[in-house]
Amino acid sequence: MISKDKINRVLIYDVNGRMLLATSSVFFPKDFFKVKGTDFVMLKGSDYPVLHTGEAIDAIFEYGTGTRVKYKTSVDLSTEYQMNFRVSDGEVLEERRRSFKIMVDMDGQSPFFIRGEEMFSFDAPMELHIININLGGVLFSSSSDFEPGDQVMLDFMEGEMQLLMEVLRIQRAKDGSIEGYGCKFIDITAAQEEKLAKFIIDCQVLERERKMAAEARKRR
Repeated sequence: MISKDKINRVLIYDVNGRMLLATSSVFFPKDFFKVKGTDFVMLKGSDYPVLHTGEAIDAIFEYGTGTRVKYKTSVDLSTEYQMNFRVSDGEVLEERRRSFKIMVDMDGQSPFFIRGEEMFSFDAPMELHIININLGGVLFSSSSDFEPGDQVMLDFMEGEMQLLMEVLRIQRAKDGSIEGYGCKFIDITAAQEEKLAKFIIDCQVLERERKMAAEARKRR
């Protein structure tokens, strides 16, 4: 059964492990067709994927304590704005997976970064190139030099997302040159995570369509 306190977010995956949606809008309405030993769950939002009734899914509940519990279930109702399902016993996950890493080729910018207790602002935003991204952070390259512990403000998605990130590591090539900086997001809100999750899903769909188109061309 679900612990209904301090749920930060629910993630829905298909049977192939592809994330379908992530949301903090979780409800437990009265269930007029209650099945003993189960909880009725309703997710509400917009631009949800529309699934078939009875389609198998994995629902992962993330709590403020860091605990993550996975429930294997199936869809009761699925529309663009709502998804309903029931859960019973779940599996506590030992490792916290932030999401699949998505390779991207996109530019962002940064208006400032913080080193120690000093903030460095730019007359014009510094250009960053995002190499890959997931819900936990990014790998980016830049003509500027950063150090582990630096906090960098990232502005991307045409200004729709502004996220503060901390540099964790410097990724180097075999010749010692810097390939990029691995960062984690800090102080990200549930609304920002939801928007970022949708962006990642869109990237997955585009990449799958690109591969299918390439395979179709090969068969001609």
